[in-house]
Order: sequence, then structure tokens, then C-alpha cells
Amino acid sequence: MKNVLIVDDDTIVRITLHALVKWEDLGYQIVADAIHGEQALQCLKEHDIDLVITDMKMPVMDGIGLLKEMNRLPRMPKVLALSGYDDFTLVRDAFRLGALDYLLKADLNEELLTSMLERLNREEWGQSGERGDEKVSDQAEEVFGGRQLADLAVGRREKHPGFPSGEYLVVQFEIEDFLRHAGRFDGSLEEQLTKPMLEFAGQIPRVVAHCVLGTISPSRYVMLYCINDKEQYRENVVSTCRQLCRVWNNYMNLSVSAGISSMGNGCSQFLDRFEEAGQQLRLRYLKGQAQICYPWEKDAVIFSQVQEAGTVYEKLLHGLLVGDELTVNEEKKSLFGEFYQNGLEPAKERCLQLICQLAWLLQDSHDDINSLFADEVNYYEKIHRIFEMRNLELWMNNYFRWIMDYARNHQDRKQTDLMIRAKRFIMDNYANPELSLGSVAGYIGLNEKYFSSRFTKEEGTTFSNYLTEVRIRKARELMDKTDLKMYEISQQVGYNNVEHFTRVFKKVCRMSPGSYRKGEV
Repeated sequence: MKNVLIVDDDTIVRITLHALVKWEDLGYQIVADAIHGEQALQCLKEHDIDLVITDMKMPVMDGIGLLKEMNRLPRMPKVLALSGYDDFTLVRDAFRLGALDYLLKADLNEELLTSMLERLNREEWGQSGERGDEKVSDQAEEVFGGRQLADLAVGRREKHPGFPSGEYLVVQFEIEDFLRHAGRFDGSLEEQLTKPMLEFAGQIPRVVAHCVLGTISPSRYVMLYCINDKEQYRENVVSTCRQLCRVWNNYMNLSVSAGISSMGNGCSQFLDRFEEAGQQLRLRYLKGQAQICYPWEKDAVIFSQVQEAGTVYEKLLHGLLVGDELTVNEEKKSLFGEFYQNGLEPAKERCLQLICQLAWLLQDSHDDINSLFADEVNYYEKIHRIFEMRNLELWMNNYFRWIMDYARNHQDRKQTDLMIRAKRFIMDNYANPELSLGSVAGYIGLNEKYFSSRFTKEEGTTFSNYLTEVRIRKARELMDKTDLKMYEISQQVGYNNVEHFTRVFKKVCRMSPGSYRKGEV
């Protein structure tokens, strides 16, 4: 019997995994649960664990931190990563740290989990583990499709029996301003967004003839473009991407950008080409919305050089975004000195690298570089139309001023947005008994004391009282709509101790949970 440890801060997910399959019939037993990585490490000291099923996003220590620590153990258990649609980058890193496979939370069902556990028995422990019913999900039966593309993208490099032979390009597509558009689909992203995106692509003959298209997340798609014309493949893939983006825009009113890789050959190169396509996609901010970026484009900036500029000019970039005029003025002197020393063309390249870095930083803080101007700007065109160093210096000075003005004018809005994010995080994690002021402050990137003061000021109540109100409101909903026992309701709203839950409920509602359920006044 293999010992299993489940690690997830979501009580519902842990309960679901416990109940989803008959673990003993498959040769497994769940011996412990944990709500974050540090607790999981303690469980690993107390139990001989064979398999860890872990979430990627957790407070205190996330899945990546847990994997790094497990790699230091004398014997590392087998690991399955639990993934949400937006955890894709974390899952890719998890494979590099030794995870064997991943389960999408949205796809969790008995059939999928049973199939995965049986495969572990066969491939990792050499057991047959066969069932009488060998039926698997349609998704697992695809010879080569979206899930397989995603498997390759997150690092499963083993030879895939259905991988097309010959040379190819990898393309990543991303829906611009996705959070705003997602509200149009009433929460049913799979049925109303993902499926139509793929179906419209399937109506384009050259996509059907030369490409394999898969889903990474509702906002991100990946395409394998098989090369069969070495004379025209560059023009053809760009033309295909333009047609795809045009179709999605015309029929779904979605603005989509694309990043195209250089040529790859064979399954083993897929991950590198996939990452390159993602890098090209991140350079799109220099061209504006709904753009296609590719490495053979004339005068295109190089991704690694943009990263390097972020390190070299870190103080300047930070100063611009916090409105630190003293630091910015000092750093500008050094920057413009380099411009005059190195010449106009290298200076233009450096300007584009800095603008791209600023776009990334703005995106990280949930802002958009396109908000700086009323009209969309192609920075390549703007910078390359400057033919004198003095004019370049003047334009960059003005640009830096626009950035600082924008940052200052949006400070209050950003703080308000932070409180909104904090409350959403509370609503998503109230069932976690370990949810604390510190974990919420850490999530939104604020000092704990400052966050506490700001939260009380803006919400008119303390963090502790707000969290209690959320939990008791959710408990009342469960009492109204379910037949769950009181200890089960207590656990589902973040109280491990039912007596403590009862005391808090009576304090807030002026009656016991039992009286409330009976409808007593």
C-alpha cells in the first residue's frame, strides 16, 4: 500500500480528493493532509510518504518551495502537481523540479484520477494495476492535441508517439485585456470561450492542414505549425497567425496577440521553442495591441537584452514607477551619458529595451502601457523616426515624465485596487484556517502593519472582524442550503474546532448555530 500526502489550502479540494476514488482498491492510502508546504514537510518527517499530490499556489510555502525542499530529502516521493488554469508557469517549473505529472483542478474526476494512479503503478512502481474497465477520458485518448501540447510545454520531453516529423514553429497566442473580456462569458469559460476559439480556428483550411492548436489556459493558446515549404514558411506562418487573430476578433470580438518561435525539429526541442514563442509574445508591448512578433523581424529587440536592461537600470525603473524624482534625475544622467558615448543606434536599442521593461513592470502591477496615451503607439516606429541624439534625449525625458505622472495619478486607484484584491483573496481562501492578516498582506505586497491600518480605514472594520463576518455568512448559507453536520460546516468555513466556531457564531448572530438552523428567533 502506497502512502499518500495531499497538500492544498482549499478544504473543498482536499475533501474532493479523499472522496473521488477508492484509494485502497488502487493500492494507495491517504495518511496525511497539509494546507501549505511547511506543514507538508512536517508530515514528511512523521510519515513514510510515497506520493505527494500538491497544489502550486498556497500561503506560507507554495508548491515550488515544497518541491525544492523535497529535492533535499534522502528519498524524494513521487509528486503530482495540482494546477489551476493560471498556474501554468508554476507547473512547468514543477516538472523541472521532479514532478511526474499534473492534474487540472477544473478537470478533476474519478476517471482521470484513477487512470493517473494506475499509470503511476505501472510506470513508477512496476505494478499492473489494471482495471476491468479500461475506458479513459476522451482527452487522454487524443493522439496529439491540446493536452499533449501542454504536456510538452510544461517539460515532458519524452518522445511522443504522435509528434509530427520534420521541422516546425511554435506559436503562443494571448487574449489582450483578458480579465475585462472574461466577464462576458458568465463564468463558463470552457463552453463559451475556449471551445469557440478552437472551433473557429478549425474552420480555417490552412490551420487544419498545417497546424495543431491546443489550450494552455482560457487566455493563452499554443499552436504547432508544421513546415512544408522552406522557401515561404516565414511569410506563411505570419499570414496564418494574422488570419486566426482576425477571425477571433471578427467573430468573438477578442483582440489577440501572437509570438512565433524560430524553427524546431523533433519532440526534444519543443519546450525551448515554446519558451521562445512566449518570449516573443512578451515583446508585443513595443508594437501595441493585437500584434504578431517573430525573431526574424527587422530591428526587433532581443528578449535577453530586455531582461539585462531590467537588471542594469533597476534603480531608474523603480524610481519612475514610484515617482522618485531625485533618483530618476540621477540615473538619467548616467543613462544619457552612455547614449552619447555609444552612439545613436545603440541608444535607440536601449530606449526600446527600457520601454519594454516598463511595460512588463506596469503589467505586473495590473496597469497597461497603452493607457499612457490616447492613441496606440508603435514604439519601434516612434524611436526609429528620431535621427539626432538630442531629439532622442528630449523624447525620452518627456517619456519618463509621462511615466512618473501616470504613476502618481494612479497611486490612489492602485491602493483601492489592492483592497479589492485583498477582499477577493479573502473570499477565495476563507475556508483555510491558516488565513491571516500577514498572508493577505503578503499576497498583495504590502507591509502587514500598513495593510491593517489601510484596511480598517477603507472598510470601516478590522481585518479580523471582516474575515469573521465572511466566515459566519458562509456558514449561514451552508445551514440554509445543505444538510451538512455542524462540524463539517465549521471546517468548510475555516474553523477546525467546532466549539470555537459555535462561540464565534453566537457572538455574531446572538444565537447558537443550532437555534439558527431551527429558525428560532
